[in-house]
Parts: sequence; C-alpha cells; structure tokens
Amino acid sequence: MRRIPRGPRPASRGAPAGLTPRQAEVLDLVAGGATNAEIAAHLVISPKTVDHHVSAVLAKLGVTSRREAGAAAARLGGALDGASPKPR
Repeated sequence: MRRIPRGPRPASRGAPAGLTPRQAEVLDLVAGGATNAEIAAHLVISPKTVDHHVSAVLAKLGVTSRREAGAAAARLGGALDGASPKPR
C-alpha cells in the first residue's frame, strides 16, 4: 500500500454533510440559482474549480442535480456556516 487515506479535513469533520467552508459557500450560491460562471466570478476562482466544488458537494449530499442540492441546502437550513451572499 502506497498511501493511507487521511480521512476528512478538520474544516469539514464537524460540518453539516461534511462540507468544507468553501463547499458550503458554493452550495449556498447553487441553491440561490447561480451558474458556475457566476459562482466563479463571485468567489474569484476559475469555472473549472467551481465545477470540481459542485461535483464534490453533490457527492457529499448524495444528490445528482443542482435542484436536489438546493433542496438539501434548505433541509440543512442554518446549519451551514460561512454562507456567502448571493451574486448580483
């Protein structure tokens, strides 16, 4: 065995659904209806990075669509820390 999995990062261990703070921000923006390009501009990251974050969020929430992710975000409610304001 070459690598031993290290497990969740400290930032996501106690977070709802195991989301990192950045993933929680991305989920908040996805739930608000933002596109990947809008999220990228708002967070000052590349659209490809947003794509990776969205994929990770969907996997952690066990959903397959942005709409389902938005519903999961609503169920998690105020449990998400670090939520960012919606893009203009």
